[in-house]
Amino acid sequence: MVDTPRSARMIGPCRSVNEEWLLSGPAAQRLFDKSAIGKPMPQNELLLQPSEMLFCARHRHLELIEGWLESELLENPEILHETAALEAMRVPGEKVVLVKNVVDISPDTITSEGTWAIRWNRSSKVNIDSPTAEVIWVRDFEPINWTTLHQWASEVSALGRIAEVLIVDDEMGVTTYRVSPANPLGTLNPIDESEINALEKDLLGRKSDGALIPSTTEVPEQIGTPLPEGTWIDDDEVRIIEGTHEEDRSISLLIDVLSRKLLPRPGFKYGTKWRLYEESVGEEHAPWLLQPEWLAPSDWAQACLAARLANGVHKTWLCGFLKDDKWCYIALLRPPSEGRWSGFRH
Repeated sequence: MVDTPRSARMIGPCRSVNEEWLLSGPAAQRLFDKSAIGKPMPQNELLLQPSEMLFCARHRHLELIEGWLESELLENPEILHETAALEAMRVPGEKVVLVKNVVDISPDTITSEGTWAIRWNRSSKVNIDSPTAEVIWVRDFEPINWTTLHQWASEVSALGRIAEVLIVDDEMGVTTYRVSPANPLGTLNPIDESEINALEKDLLGRKSDGALIPSTTEVPEQIGTPLPEGTWIDDDEVRIIEGTHEEDRSISLLIDVLSRKLLPRPGFKYGTKWRLYEESVGEEHAPWLLQPEWLAPSDWAQACLAARLANGVHKTWLCGFLKDDKWCYIALLRPPSEGRWSGFRH
């Protein structure tokens, strides 16, 4: 249910205070009490950030000073995009507090570095209940730093909250994704390194893209692709068997996947390096699609396409990257339908 005022009369006036806006009058307290907009101040005044001002002008009948938007755009060229992100959550009724106001409104609420806003469910009270999510907003063309994103998502998850990313496109449309640190694990038997190395003597027809191991040789099910004639071993797997992979990140990542008791198979059909199974092929569908960082999307427009494809085939899209010589994984997820904050069309 959209939270709108019953009266259509204008609210105000506002005056500038250090590039923020102070709203006076009886409507000010109601705006915060009902919708958690702005920051309450003494004498029943309400301090608004520019994006909150524009939101209130669109949805709470706030009368803007003539020339306000033109002046604001000179100082903050992305105010329209930021307001689109704020609007996407607020129009459905969610309560959103910009992070710079959190310390005054909810002093006990700890926030993660880089967070733009905190979201509470529409039925929650911001000064009593725990927040549901921490939010950042980005433009669709912005580059992605997967390491930084993983650090932020880890901090948010450690606080028991959802890490939400709102992607704003050129027509002010908003698409919501969730990010979270991932720890994919399988249930297969671990592979002993000596067991892998012992397969080298059985490699047939070694070429640049792989080799065949005959059907007379037993091969761990995590390795290769079964064929009537034996098992096809791709180049990465051959180099693991031969032990010629000291500096290769792709093979290092594959070794980490195998150490997690997962079963990797090529992910070509899904636009990724691998698809990952928890159990034997045929017992269940592969729950994950894994892309190494150097092949992963470089901006949010590409990331949206990758995650949407994975969601369409009921899989979770993962990016794997090295951090302090350790492989880490981050998941990019489409939220359930009730959590897909989308752009409001004017």
